[in-house]
Amino acid sequence: MASLGMNGPYVLSPDKINEVVTKKSAGNFALGYIADIDFIVRYIGRADEDLNAILQAWIFRKSDCIFFKFLCADSSRAAFEKECRNYHDFGENMGLSNEKHPQRKDDTDWKCLACSFYG
Repeated sequence: MASLGMNGPYVLSPDKINEVVTKKSAGNFALGYIADIDFIVRYIGRADEDLNAILQAWIFRKSDCIFFKFLCADSSRAAFEKECRNYHDFGENMGLSNEKHPQRKDDTDWKCLACSFYG
């Protein structure tokens, strides 16, 4: 079974996000819920600059996602590449609500390492 390679799960709340995402950085996240003892991934995402701010914005969206996992990244490109890997590991017939492949930043020529999207 695939692994997200992220910290968590944590309750998706302002206090918990501030407690665990303590530095401003690019990063990756997964949103979901807990069934029995398993974290069920419903959405894969990334932040190119401020992971805390992106997670805070998700609190107010109507969703069944009440938990999150996260991992800070060294760069926007590293976050994009991890988002692509997680998308492919959890997206194909796994019930993600992501409607399309992760998008690269407009001013880049990055390619998905899993499928060469943008190749």
